[in-house]
Amino acid sequence: MKLKIGEIAKRSGVRPSTIRYYVAEGLLPRPEKTNEKMAYYDEACIDRLRAIQELKEKRFFPLYLIKNILRRMDEGLNLTEAETIENEVFGAPGRRGNGLLSQTAFLAATGLSDRELREAERLGILMPCTEQGGKPLYDQEDVRIGRDGIKKLIALGMKLEDLSFWTELGGRIVAREMALRRKIVAGKSTRDNIAVTAELTRVGNFYREYILRRLFQKQVEQNIQMSLKKSAATGGKKEK
Repeated sequence: MKLKIGEIAKRSGVRPSTIRYYVAEGLLPRPEKTNEKMAYYDEACIDRLRAIQELKEKRFFPLYLIKNILRRMDEGLNLTEAETIENEVFGAPGRRGNGLLSQTAFLAATGLSDRELREAERLGILMPCTEQGGKPLYDQEDVRIGRDGIKKLIALGMKLEDLSFWTELGGRIVAREMALRRKIVAGKSTRDNIAVTAELTRVGNFYREYILRRLFQKQVEQNIQMSLKKSAATGGKKEK
């Protein structure tokens, strides 16, 4: 059923001006216009508006994350399933309430130059969390990577191209993880698929960090032992 904006507003509890804003932001489908002053909205917009208000006022999701959740609902997930994916896979809890930064604000917060930022993004060692209107937006995780990672590594004398192996090897790890997920969820229902994906994400996030940290620790320990043996051997020769 097609309804005028006034009826949609009355039944959803959302003001017409807000409804028009959501349409402009892509959270609601555009209405069918019969003329310049008359437009009709699909009745399904009412449930969609209720979902938006639930996510915004009770879950405190920003609009760009709500848009992601709505897109997944359009693909066949229910609200709970779509929210689970956003939380577990895309880390929504850590990204809420912090605000997103424009490129100018990001540069000020990290101390990176425009050239360094463009190079880091080209190499894939810094990836803006989202974009709006074709322009990148950065969250606090991006800021930490830029300020406490890239900026400090540059100060140590490293070139950004020397760091691109993280993206290259990381891409191979992710590809293997995706292949493993497809194998595990093959033949499962959508709900089971969601549950498995969420659990694999939780385990994968922990395991990736664990493996890399342990490999690094073992390598440093090995280097120290080799250095001590070399030092002892050199010292022994001097005594002779």
